[in-house]
Amino acid sequence: MDERFPVLFLLTLASLWVSALLFLLPLRKKEPFRLRLFLCLCIESLAYLVLYLVFAHLDLIIWAGPLLRFAAVTLLFWQCSDLTAKAVLYCAVWTVMIHDLSIELSAALYQLLPQNMPVSWLPPVLLWAAILATVGLTIARWMPDNKSYHTGPRQLTSAFLLLLLFLGMGWLYAGSGLSRDPRVGLVVMLLIKCHCVTILYLQHSLFQKSAIRQELSMLNHLWVQQKDQYALSKENISLINQKCHDLKHQIQAMRVMFSDEKREDYFHEVEQSVRIYEVLAKTGNEVLDTVLTEKSLYCEANGIQANCVADGSLLSFMDPVDLYTIFGNALDNAIESVKDNADREKRIIDVLVYAEKQMLVIQIINPVARPLQFDEEGLPMSTKVNDGYHGFGLKSIRHTVKRYGGFLTVKVENGCFYLQILLPIQR
Repeated sequence: MDERFPVLFLLTLASLWVSALLFLLPLRKKEPFRLRLFLCLCIESLAYLVLYLVFAHLDLIIWAGPLLRFAAVTLLFWQCSDLTAKAVLYCAVWTVMIHDLSIELSAALYQLLPQNMPVSWLPPVLLWAAILATVGLTIARWMPDNKSYHTGPRQLTSAFLLLLLFLGMGWLYAGSGLSRDPRVGLVVMLLIKCHCVTILYLQHSLFQKSAIRQELSMLNHLWVQQKDQYALSKENISLINQKCHDLKHQIQAMRVMFSDEKREDYFHEVEQSVRIYEVLAKTGNEVLDTVLTEKSLYCEANGIQANCVADGSLLSFMDPVDLYTIFGNALDNAIESVKDNADREKRIIDVLVYAEKQMLVIQIINPVARPLQFDEEGLPMSTKVNDGYHGFGLKSIRHTVKRYGGFLTVKVENGCFYLQILLPIQR
């Protein structure tokens, strides 16, 4: 065994854990994180040393070393990060490739330097530190989406193919004729490995952009649906309003014609029923009135009390379809949350629209009967079994709000769900 083995082993292991931490720290972590991390590093380092010694004795370290490193970092991510299995494997691929590339580039620089050069070890160490620092400040921070990875089967498969090509170049260089001309073989191997890492990052960016395009396509499709639904709702509410107005006058005329008390009671009952449709929301904004009236009819039929204090004139700068999208989706979510509440007194929805310090504030508040789970984007997860378009309501609201330079926040406090939108008022 090489006399430098202890030093090389410690340097390799330290480099591996540093590379893993670069990708681990920006992610969502399992608690207690520090304890998990400490135990994993200790136990895995000991196991890694034992296996490393076994394979080194059998002269299989060249072939088994990368596989051992991959298994070690996979276990580390699995124990310390709150990721899916595919995301854990994807992070392990990145860690092994960055670790091996940084070590091999440093080793290549060491071989190319004159042997009689003083402190010849310093430039390779600086190069290794520069590579890892660059990775830690750039791609390791840029790639996660809200402290997580949304890795699909195709992306994971292509990452594994690149890893096999990456590791295969090292095996080829060690066991074939490339090593007869060390400088040429080393340059070819490192170039291909650098290309593998570059392609891996490019494919990650392509898959990420593809996911964004799909989400935008879905939101645009929902926007078109909201536009059609708003037009239909506006037409229906206008027709109901006209019919109710005519029917009210017809009842008054019939009351003059008939004086029987039973008929009076009958007319009174009919008149009360008509008032449900006649009492339309009057906020000063036609779109908001349409949405509130449409949802109020459903609330009335399902025993839900909807309260609204809104200055609709503040919303005049917004596109009608955008307004319908925001309030329609928000009220649908609130209705879905309270309609099955066993306590009928908690079937309440409050809608507030007001101005505060040059900001337009929209708040929709409703009680929640059960705990909500939030996704990595901070939005409540859909409780529907078959999602379909479910779960895109709040995403659609957030997308619309961002286009006006606003912010969407949601929280659960004191048993109530608060949806708040802040928008700069445009004069």
